[in-house]
Amino acid sequence: MTVNKYNVDEKNTKFSFKNYARGLKYLKKYRWKLFALFIIDTIVMFSHLLITKQIQYILDNSVGSKNYLVVVQGISFMIILVIIHLTFDLVEKRRLLKINQSIVIDIKNDLFTHIQNLPFEYFDTRPHGKITVRLTEYASSVADLITDKLLSTIFLILNMGLTFIFMITTNFKLTFIILIGILILNFILAITSKPKRNLRLDINNKYSNFSAYRLECIRGMETIQVFNRQNENLSVMYDLTNKFNTARKKLLPIGNTGWLSVQLVEHLVTTSISFIGAMFLYPQVSVGTIVAMSEYSTNFWSPIKELFNIIDEFIESITYLERILETIDEPITILDSPNSKNINIDGNIEFKDVTFSYLPGKPVLDNMNFKIYNKEKIALVGETGCGKSTIANLICRFYDIDSGTITIDGFDLKDFKLNSLRSQITIMQQENYLFSRSIMENLKYGNDNISELEVIEACKKMNIHNWINKFPDGYNTILKNNGKNLSDGEKQILCYARTIINNPKILILDEATSKMDTKTEKMLQDLTKEMIKDKTLIVIAHRLSTIINSDKIYFLKDKKIVEVGNHKELMDKKGNYYNLYMSQMISQ
Repeated sequence: MTVNKYNVDEKNTKFSFKNYARGLKYLKKYRWKLFALFIIDTIVMFSHLLITKQIQYILDNSVGSKNYLVVVQGISFMIILVIIHLTFDLVEKRRLLKINQSIVIDIKNDLFTHIQNLPFEYFDTRPHGKITVRLTEYASSVADLITDKLLSTIFLILNMGLTFIFMITTNFKLTFIILIGILILNFILAITSKPKRNLRLDINNKYSNFSAYRLECIRGMETIQVFNRQNENLSVMYDLTNKFNTARKKLLPIGNTGWLSVQLVEHLVTTSISFIGAMFLYPQVSVGTIVAMSEYSTNFWSPIKELFNIIDEFIESITYLERILETIDEPITILDSPNSKNINIDGNIEFKDVTFSYLPGKPVLDNMNFKIYNKEKIALVGETGCGKSTIANLICRFYDIDSGTITIDGFDLKDFKLNSLRSQITIMQQENYLFSRSIMENLKYGNDNISELEVIEACKKMNIHNWINKFPDGYNTILKNNGKNLSDGEKQILCYARTIINNPKILILDEATSKMDTKTEKMLQDLTKEMIKDKTLIVIAHRLSTIINSDKIYFLKDKKIVEVGNHKELMDKKGNYYNLYMSQMISQ
């Protein structure tokens, strides 16, 4: 998969009404509420049109004849219509807002659910800011597109239709003038839609780039300040912002054509109705009719102005929808196979002719073979980048191998349901995350069935109970983002404890104690021996002094395992392991 960076535009999507149709599926469960809104809006529009009709009636039946009873009755009826109009309009807006908010949640939930199941590879190859923006701004805009904008379009067209009917029944000749204006606007819309879309896609890409860099900077703020990179980063941010603003400026000239065209045509048509009616059709056409037609014209063009704004917003939001659907369509390559099942693990692991690569043509492991037996304590060692952590990730099936097989207790990894496999294997990675929750919630993370008393008992066995209680609120102490109120060693102690508390069948420790002091490290290893004695243990370590008591040590080099044995056997061989061990002893 091609790697995308913060300063690289994503590939443009292609427009298709099928994408919009997919978005409309979110309306299905709200169809009866939407139907009720349709009825309410019809009442709102009809009451508004009747107000104009009442004005015509008052003018035609009171001017000249001085029939004040008609005026009083007409105004009284208009007041009733205004109250009905305002009441139902308020109800409509509130209900529409609730539906819109519900659909925002539905879209975000679907998107987040899918993202959680995407393979590591997806997150390895794109800036996280470009993913985040789809969950936030894009989702909200799309919800507006398929609720507020869609319903508004329907209601506006209905409004135009009802107004048009009233106009025809009032005077057909004056109505014909409006049809000419509509033809002019359709022509303008036809020639500006495609350029607007292309410019909007460019704006989205530039905003996505900006968002990606912003999130990257926030996550790396400590490193930025350590290396005094603020000015350089500000320069990059200015450049990305300027590119975004430049893209927006390019849209402005053509973006304003719709709004400007509607304004010009509206004034031209409304003025023509009044002029032609007064100069050529009066007195065959009454004053009330001319006034009513002018008012109907204003009513008719008001939704057209809104429709042109909606069209511009549609062009923008449909590009957001395409990005969201692009993410939802991203294949979940690591998933349960049709015949997978829940299998209890004993802990026998075997790699048979395993080849794996992150990038095509660049294998990290090449034809690798080894066995790990149930309850065996083994260590993976080798130089940086030799594939130790990759082996751990493959056992958990975070990636699928290129060729060969990986089995646990004789079952291929694909025979296991993912939930079954990963619930019985726990890996403490080099970089672990502590959530902005209490220490207790972090320790229980991944094992919701364990009680707080059981967690406390486990911590007592690891001799960290008193240490935890020294925090302001003990186990209820809320950790800052990724444990920022802890030292690196303290964070690793909690992560180590969480891993042990999870009680897996296979335990993988990837540099699990590298940031602890030697005394704490030895204490935890000694105290947890009893807790992990019945587990298959895989330890990945650079400090070889921590793994000398392993049952077996595998030395990785050149994408393969080149040496196998316990500490004494490998030292006697005086090969790769011996050289690495001695170099560490000399450097201490």
